[in-house]
Amino acid sequence: MSGQTYHFGFGVDANYVKYAGILMTNLVLLHPDRELCFHLACDGIDDADRQKVNEFMEHYPNASVLIYDVRHELDSLKPIRKDAPQRLHRSVLLRVLLPEYVPQEVKRLVYMDVDVICRHSLDELFSIDLQDKAVAAVKDTKSIQNAAALGLSSNKYFFAGMMVIAAACWRKKKMTARIISYYQQHSDRLRFLEQDALNAVINGDFVELDKRYNFLIEVNNPLMCNYPAGAAILHCVNEAKAWTKGCLPEIRELYWQYVRRSPWNDLQPSEPTTVKAAFLAATTEELHGKYEQARRYYVIVINRFTEYYQNKAPGLLQEARKECLAAAAAERRGEDAVAVRFYGLAARRLTEQYLRDNPELNG
Repeated sequence: MSGQTYHFGFGVDANYVKYAGILMTNLVLLHPDRELCFHLACDGIDDADRQKVNEFMEHYPNASVLIYDVRHELDSLKPIRKDAPQRLHRSVLLRVLLPEYVPQEVKRLVYMDVDVICRHSLDELFSIDLQDKAVAAVKDTKSIQNAAALGLSSNKYFFAGMMVIAAACWRKKKMTARIISYYQQHSDRLRFLEQDALNAVINGDFVELDKRYNFLIEVNNPLMCNYPAGAAILHCVNEAKAWTKGCLPEIRELYWQYVRRSPWNDLQPSEPTTVKAAFLAATTEELHGKYEQARRYYVIVINRFTEYYQNKAPGLLQEARKECLAAAAAERRGEDAVAVRFYGLAARRLTEQYLRDNPELNG
């Protein structure tokens, strides 16, 4: 084993411990000649997952795991805004709290959200010069706009889903206390919650990393799932993840190779949780000839929007109904592909109208 221990950190609630475990497996297999220590800040953890963490350490002797129960401190903070996207829970605050929990001897901590897939060794993240700054991260694709929204003089804003944290510098600058204080004072107006609070306090004083260390993909969208060969960390944005049904096959297999080699190898794909995710899952399944699944997801979309537009847009619903009737006729003829195409037309019509009615949801 090489001398330097790589320290990685994650923040999860009890439902996401398994995904942290799969990411740990991913990282161990990418760094077989390194000692790795994983720091897991938890908003609860089940006994079954604790047992699997122990199995993980037995199976991969170059890995150790430290678990921190942070529920009490989370209880003392303001709750997440009720209008925040449903995929966001109070566990997002754990990335701010974690550096205060890791042992003093930890000099550098690479924090990652657990909805990432690592493709290459991350050696560089443990050797780059952090220039006496507390954080290195990838600049946000909407850096200028997001910085302006917070009134930042630096005009720089970073993604908080992957951060290289200089732990001693972080503690010296009292970053956790300052960020939490900002969050407590301004949480009601922070669009991106703790990420906004992090950026407001840091105000551009971070080392900028190449985007290959936080390359954004949408796992069920063929237009947003391509990535360059050099991308080291793929970050699954929006509601669908690599473990969600409807994930594109190439992404699913990239992820599932690590599921199979982890103690969480009994993981089952989860259902899409939003209309958008269901629509994209349907298009993915249709693209790959899985018509029964595609039909099921398109019908979910149609039913949800039919309920939404009831008494609001009778003309729209009438056109969608015509397409559904055409789909039903095709089904009676045993023409599954044609039926799904018509269901897709109805679902797309409703989805596009919804996006026109709610332009803030675009992009």
